Amino acid sequence: MVENRRNFRYNEVMYDLELVTNKNADLWDRMLHSCPYSTAFQAMAWRNALTASFKQMSPLYYLIRQGKEIVGGLPMFIFQPMPGIRMLHSMPWNLLGGLQLIEGKQIDLGSLVETIETTLNRVVLEQGIFETVYIFDSDHIDLYERKLVEFKYKKLATQFTHLLKINPDYEILWAAYNKRVRGAVRKAVKNSITVADVQTDGELKKFYQIYLATQERLDGTPKPFMLVYELVKIGLGKISIAKKDDQIIAGLLYLVFNRTITLWCAGSLPEFWHFRPNNAIFDHIIRQACHDGYDYVDFGASPPENQGLIKFKEEFRARRSDFVSYTKVHSPVKKKIWEKAEPMLRRIYAWAQHT
Repeated sequence: MVENRRNFRYNEVMYDLELVTNKNADLWDRMLHSCPYSTAFQAMAWRNALTASFKQMSPLYYLIRQGKEIVGGLPMFIFQPMPGIRMLHSMPWNLLGGLQLIEGKQIDLGSLVETIETTLNRVVLEQGIFETVYIFDSDHIDLYERKLVEFKYKKLATQFTHLLKINPDYEILWAAYNKRVRGAVRKAVKNSITVADVQTDGELKKFYQIYLATQERLDGTPKPFMLVYELVKIGLGKISIAKKDDQIIAGLLYLVFNRTITLWCAGSLPEFWHFRPNNAIFDHIIRQACHDGYDYVDFGASPPENQGLIKFKEEFRARRSDFVSYTKVHSPVKKKIWEKAEPMLRRIYAWAQHT
């Protein structure tokens, strides 16, 4: 059984990790709203939706206290894809994992990382974890890396998302778009492409069918319908859809929380691409972000080899933001078992979403 609290002293700075339960869950989102870069992926609603949709995932969320004061949080999941195989991951499907720290707090990051590592080591032993994976943003990466290397972690990869800083005046962002983006949006309007958020279950189901077809075309692994439905139902997610003559031809599921809108799951019908519905959807969401006072639109992670996708995002003037992942393997034998089983399990899972 995981302990509810662990605390340690390092250079006279003491931090306490308090496991989030139903009794103190209200403190989590309250803390997150004071963290400038928190997104929907760290929200309690996301935690609940994910665990309801994936029985293989068990959340381990910790409030970080310095004395009695809450100074941040650490969201983690135990992922058990098959019997006897358990991983400890920071935020599945999202680069913005790792620590969430309240803005303006003075934190001894070295001491805090040591406290976290000691606490999670107990989880590793108690739960039989074969691998721990952290993802950190590029701020203070030198300090994180020194501490993690000290604890025998290895750098796994550098990934990146693209962030667009929002201006309350939409026209300023419009003028900054690459001229190809402005031309594409104008073409969509000229061809009577309309964009609005999903209003009915029927529209949501039609979007999901298009999303599934897109994932199949790209050989991707789709998210399950019940997760998409739950996110929209609880208001953490919204879906913008583009229509041509009342037919849905493209759509994008985006998540809203705190200061950031996160673009997540997209789908479109290739035979309508020449009408530029995807450009129209992106522009619609950016316009809404300006109107509603958000600070950022996060365009999501990009495979480094997909230069076309990267160029598309940067034409909206979104800027690259790096994240670094670190891993420590506790059981090389179980790691090899998982590496052999994962491709087959992914194929089975993807097939199941189409049935």
